[in-house]
Amino acid sequence: MQHSNDVAAVLGSPSGSLTTLPVPGAGPSGSNQSLARGLYVLRRLVEVDEPWTLAQLATELGTHQSSVSRLMATLVAAGYARKDEKGRFVPDYGIISLATRTNRLPLLSRPWPVFEQLAKDHPRLSATVAMLWRGQLLYGLRSGGRGVALLRQYPDYPLHRSSPGLRLLLDMPEPEAVELLESSRQRHGWSGDPAIVPADAAELLARARERCEHEVLMLSDGWAVNTALSGAIPVRTSEPHPVALAIVDKHGDLSPDELRLVLHTVRRDLELAFHQR
Repeated sequence: MQHSNDVAAVLGSPSGSLTTLPVPGAGPSGSNQSLARGLYVLRRLVEVDEPWTLAQLATELGTHQSSVSRLMATLVAAGYARKDEKGRFVPDYGIISLATRTNRLPLLSRPWPVFEQLAKDHPRLSATVAMLWRGQLLYGLRSGGRGVALLRQYPDYPLHRSSPGLRLLLDMPEPEAVELLESSRQRHGWSGDPAIVPADAAELLARARERCEHEVLMLSDGWAVNTALSGAIPVRTSEPHPVALAIVDKHGDLSPDELRLVLHTVRRDLELAFHQR
């Protein structure tokens, strides 16, 4: 997978098909399988660019077409899915209504004043916060020369080339981290120069660990972004999922030590912001 925007390559970038939810049917006993299937279908409609036929959805869910037909009729009636001109299923505008108040989530609200100050102090740096949720990176805000913005358009990015993703993996037991990397490989492939980005997940983690100093993972030499220096540091929050701060210096303004200091300073301010009531 090729990405045209180098900074987006670290901070998050659009992806094609991805599977982050288990196919419904194997959940815990007592769970609502119809609801689980409906949520799964909504996720797949949004993730995959191509329309879905009834047969494709039935295959994806591993169930009979008649069951899928009833499920889709419910989603269409609720305004979350619709049929295109060929009778295939695509998302409907009700999907947007589900995200209208996401800015109340701490990941999207608490860092805002901190990032505004960072954009004033270092307008040539690009920064974001990312959360590792069920093996997928969710990106919150980005700060840069144009101020602060939500990163709604960047739902996922290959973990092996993401500085915040790799930094969070380093705090996990290695078998779990390797499993997440392999899952990311299935979704996105494994891009990068093998001389810099090892093809073996365990070796990649070991090499990343060598680049981690004073809690900061520093990537350069084209690992994550060509001709840029990127760093990531974990952020301690009260959220139920791990969070990291990532900053990219694509202009060469800072040395690694200077970028590390900025990361620690901004991390301190973020932690204060996350714990404010």
